[in-house]
Amino acid sequence: MHILDTIAPERCLLGLQATSRKKALQAIANLFSKNNPELDSFEILQAFTEREQLGCTAIGHGIALPHGRLASCEKPVAILGTLEQGVDFFASDREDVDIVFGLLIPEDLDFRDLKGIELIKPIFDNKTLCAQIRNAHNNEALFDIIEHAIKEYSTKEEAS
Repeated sequence: MHILDTIAPERCLLGLQATSRKKALQAIANLFSKNNPELDSFEILQAFTEREQLGCTAIGHGIALPHGRLASCEKPVAILGTLEQGVDFFASDREDVDIVFGLLIPEDLDFRDLKGIELIKPIFDNKTLCAQIRNAHNNEALFDIIEHAIKEYSTKEEAS
């Protein structure tokens, strides 16, 4: 499975409401369970929280990549969301997070087995792309931006 297969229009959402890292993770967990009824939002939040305890998933420049493993997760699934207002994720650059790319994978899957996973950080290191995400006009545009970026970076990766 490729990382592109994990994201879908219904899992791209602008303007999530959160006032803290925990509430941002809860908003993402709720979005996951809303779109995947077999996934429990409390279990997702617990998986994210356990991962955050190992080290902050904020990568700087207002971006966080929360991720976790779940036994009830049958296949990798991702969400892209923007926060209405940035929240403190305890990033090393001290910048509040306002873009969140969340990823859940089955308990027995190695993250490295997900093709294209290595593209996520470089994609979000692209300041132009992040500006496009922050300025997206609607959820469909948000999906189009991330889908195009993943395809573009995948093509570059294959060419090198």
